[in-house]
Amino acid sequence: MTTLDHSLPCPLQADSVRRHPNTNPPRASDLDRVLSFCRKRTTPSGSDPVEFPQAVWNELLPISRRFPSLDEASRQLMSELTVLGRQAIQTAAESLDPHLKQLASEYADGSDERRREICDELFHFLLTPTPPVRTQIELLQQIRDDFTNQSCNRIFPRQFTKHGNPNCLGRALILLAFARLAGATVLGATPLIPGSEIAIRHNARVARGILRHAKQHRVTLKPELISFLDFITERSETDRLRPPMFHMGIVIQTSDAGWTLIDPHAKVAGRYQSPSLISQIETHSRLHPEEIFAADFRSETDLKCSQQLWKLQSVTALLQQLQTLGLSEALHVDAALIFLAESNLLEYITSDAWNIPREEKEKIAAQLRGVQSPVIEHGLIERLLKRNYPQTTLFRIQALLSYVLLLDSGKEFVGLLAFDVSDDSQSLRQEMLQDSFRDLLEELIARLHGFLFNTASLGSDRSLLHPVLELYQPEFRVGVELVSHVNAVTLRSEAISQALFHVCQGQTIQISRATEILRTPNELIPLSSQQAFNNLHAEDIKSDRLQTILERISLKLSRITESRNHHDSESK
Repeated sequence: MTTLDHSLPCPLQADSVRRHPNTNPPRASDLDRVLSFCRKRTTPSGSDPVEFPQAVWNELLPISRRFPSLDEASRQLMSELTVLGRQAIQTAAESLDPHLKQLASEYADGSDERRREICDELFHFLLTPTPPVRTQIELLQQIRDDFTNQSCNRIFPRQFTKHGNPNCLGRALILLAFARLAGATVLGATPLIPGSEIAIRHNARVARGILRHAKQHRVTLKPELISFLDFITERSETDRLRPPMFHMGIVIQTSDAGWTLIDPHAKVAGRYQSPSLISQIETHSRLHPEEIFAADFRSETDLKCSQQLWKLQSVTALLQQLQTLGLSEALHVDAALIFLAESNLLEYITSDAWNIPREEKEKIAAQLRGVQSPVIEHGLIERLLKRNYPQTTLFRIQALLSYVLLLDSGKEFVGLLAFDVSDDSQSLRQEMLQDSFRDLLEELIARLHGFLFNTASLGSDRSLLHPVLELYQPEFRVGVELVSHVNAVTLRSEAISQALFHVCQGQTIQISRATEILRTPNELIPLSSQQAFNNLHAEDIKSDRLQTILERISLKLSRITESRNHHDSESK
């Protein structure tokens, strides 16, 4: 459930209460007030007032059969939450963007391939725009903004279509509305271990290795690269301070045996390699729509991380060759230039990881095709090389020189190549070229360290799907989270939290309740939070971040116990 910590709760009036100037209105319970608030903001246009109670009554009988041991109030609440979630999805469908409605009609009759293409369009349409984070200060600011900017306008369709910026629950409602219009089978998806956690840990490992390699080989890296790699190594520790909040994406069935994850708020989308597990869960969840099921894809995550590390080998091999070349006493510029042109360096340069402006990459690519004017006349290059080479090799040399011109040390080297001298001055020119080429090699080696990270890192570019998920039929859970969110930013009623905790199980629910211990004074720790913490300790949690949170809770509880024991001993 959503967990927020605003300094003051917002006032919330019961929509159903009619005020009379001469009478005091009866005060509805906190839960009734929040439910009324949510119902009003999710009621479809033109809806009959009796539709909601009738729908709740229709849900009540099957829920009573599935949960005979639950008390009547809990079964009633489960019915109301299910209808509330269904109503919210319907309202979102009514206000869905016309382009998405068009895509939904295409999805219904589309081929498997077209459906996957539409999923990709959906992802990009709803992608949450955020600037890249490159420092600790930026990361902490992002965490603060994400934690505090969670108004109710971000979860109700009518509000976020007016005000914009729906949060993860709001975007999930848009996706669920799309699925309803398309007639697609869909499940709600909440990460127990988000892909970002694995990516951050993986990237820290890569960054540490690069800094260690540079230190061992006495490579001078630019200060901004060192600062960035230091930030990456420390980011996993900072990220563990992020308060756990409910998060939701979807998995949508694109074929009989295919499921696609769409989570635009987390910038993650793609297909799992073991879709049969999701199909089994979906089949079982239809019989038990209030239950929450865990799906573990960590083996796929491990494979992805291994693939990224495997990419390092070719770059590391080239780096070692450049370092050996730079240490050579008898450096022959002609042979070294041919080596660079025929190596994989140009392929690395033209990849996105080099962060070269697009127009410069286009020039380099044009040189490779031989359609760009040469940087240096081919005759001068052939004279330096002292032999004839195929046109393709000359094109690669020109492409390499186009890149070299972008480097601080490259302009002097290219200038020396372009300056023709008489035969009696060739020895001096060669000596100057050797010195300039060594400077160029030093900069290339330093830049390759940055490219090592770009090659082996796992960024927020859809590269890593969530490795462990909770999957569920969405309607009931949407109802739970709408009420939870409104309560968190308005009343912050412990009675509502306990009621929701009682009817909706799942690890993310328990995590949300347990972390209330960290946000409440010692003497006011809710019983439900203590119970949730005890339950979590009995479960197998392999998320490093959640393990750290549990350790912080355990430490606080230990201090409380010690303080109470000390107080009791003094009072005797």
